[in-house]
Amino acid sequence: MSFIHSMRQSLILFLLILVNSAPAAFAAQMVTEKTCTAIQNAINKLPSAGGEVLLTSGTYTCTHPIVLDKSHVTLRGRGTATVLRLADGINAPVIVMGQTENVPSRSIHFVSVSDLMIDGNRANQSSECMGGPCSDQFPLRNNGISIRRCIDCSVQSVVVFGAMSGGLVTELGCRRLRIRDYTSYDNEFDGLAGYETEDSSFSGIYLYNNQAAGISTDIKFNNNKFFDVTITNNKTVGIFMRDSLDNSFTNLHISDSVQHGIFLAQVNHDPTTGATGNTFTGVVISRSGGAGMIANDASCVNNMMVGAQFINNRHGCISEASSGLVENVGTICR
Repeated sequence: MSFIHSMRQSLILFLLILVNSAPAAFAAQMVTEKTCTAIQNAINKLPSAGGEVLLTSGTYTCTHPIVLDKSHVTLRGRGTATVLRLADGINAPVIVMGQTENVPSRSIHFVSVSDLMIDGNRANQSSECMGGPCSDQFPLRNNGISIRRCIDCSVQSVVVFGAMSGGLVTELGCRRLRIRDYTSYDNEFDGLAGYETEDSSFSGIYLYNNQAAGISTDIKFNNNKFFDVTITNNKTVGIFMRDSLDNSFTNLHISDSVQHGIFLAQVNHDPTTGATGNTFTGVVISRSGGAGMIANDASCVNNMMVGAQFINNRHGCISEASSGLVENVGTICR
C-alpha cells in the first residue's frame, strides 16, 4: 500500500512539474476591442516565450502597424470575417513580421499570421512609405504584410487587398517561410514580392487585378518553391524575376497580363544578377498583351519550361535575348 501511495505521490509531483514547466507559448490573449492598438497591446502582453493572439469576427481599425517582433507568436483571426483595415491617411503597413528598423539587427523565428483579411484602404492613403519618401530613413513600405528577416515563419489563409505598396513582401534575410492559401488583389504594386528570401514555399496562391505584377522577385531570391499558383489580369506582367536563382514553379496558370506572362531579366547592366536556373512545370500562359515568356538578357541562362501551353499571347510564346536561354520540354505554342 505504501508503495502504491508513493507512486501516486511521485506521479502527482511529476505532473505538477510538467505543468509548471510548460512553455509559455501556450499563453493566449483574446482581443474583442476593434482596434489594432488593442491587438498590439495583446501582443506586448505575451511572455517572452511567445503565445497566441486570437481575434474575433469584425473590422479592426488600424492607426499604426501591428508589429510582431518577437519569436513564437501567432496572430489568428476567424477567416474573412476578421478584417484589419488601415484608417484613412495613416500611410503605414498593416502587419510587420520582424523588426521595423532599416536593416533588422536580429532574426525573428516561428511567427505566424493566419485566418484573416487585410484592407490597405489605398484609395485613402497618399504615399508608398511610412513617415516620408522611401529611403533608409523611411524604410517601411506600406504593404499589407511585410516579412523582414523572419525564419520559419508562416502566413496561412490570408487575403490582402488595397495596399498602397505590395500585398505581401518578404525581405532582408527570410528563410524557410511557408505561405499557404494566400489571395491578393487591387494593390498599388505587386500581389506578392520577394527579396533576399531562400528555401521557402508558397502554395495555393491567387493573385489578380494588381496594378503591377502578380509576383515580383529580386535581390537573391533563391531556391524557393511555388505550387498551385493562379495569376490573372495584373496590370504589368504575371511574374517578374531578376537576381533569382534555382526557384521552381509547379502548376502555374497566368492569364490576361497587360504586358508579358513571365519576364526574366538582370539588374541594370550587371550580368551576375540574371534570373537563372528557374524551372516551370505544368504551366498555362494565355492572352498576354505581350509575349508569353521573355528571357530579356543573355545572363538569364539554364531556365526550363516543362509541359507548358502558350495560348493566344499577342507577341508569341517565348522570346529570348539569345537562343537556348529557356530549355523547352513538351511545350505547345498556339
